[in-house]
Amino acid sequence: MKKSIIANFEQEMNTTRRFFDVITNEFFAYQPHEKSMDAAKLMNHIAMIPAIVPAIAGGPSLDFSQVPSSEPATTKEAIIELFEANVAQANEALEQLKEDQLIDPWTLKNGENTYINEAPKQDVMRNLIISHTIHHRAQLGVYLRMNNLKVPASYVASADESLV
Repeated sequence: MKKSIIANFEQEMNTTRRFFDVITNEFFAYQPHEKSMDAAKLMNHIAMIPAIVPAIAGGPSLDFSQVPSSEPATTKEAIIELFEANVAQANEALEQLKEDQLIDPWTLKNGENTYINEAPKQDVMRNLIISHTIHHRAQLGVYLRMNNLKVPASYVASADESLV
């Protein structure tokens, strides 16, 4: 299971890199709708998802209310740097994780609110990290298209790029 999670994580992070490669500094201010995140917030959120991996690998829970806030990245270079640092830390944590720890329960809270309650770590990795990244990267793809920026292929092809 660990090898599968690591391979899937690596694949999705590589695809996400290609999405970050096409952004521009001007793109950060884009907001498609008043209820939507602006591009800067969306990209920072995507870049921060891998930062959760060490908490999953290293303990039984994470309480977001105990995590200090940080300044968001506001340039293409900064968003890529943030993402790469978080992916590197995630890869280290995944390498340290033992196969039998993947079934250990894990909880995600924000103060009194519980979002994930004692789910197996392997499920948390697939849902909170991998699927969550895919979900928001798809949003980013729509934002890119709406700004006439190239939308990278994710699995086979996009209107702008083929992987074969």
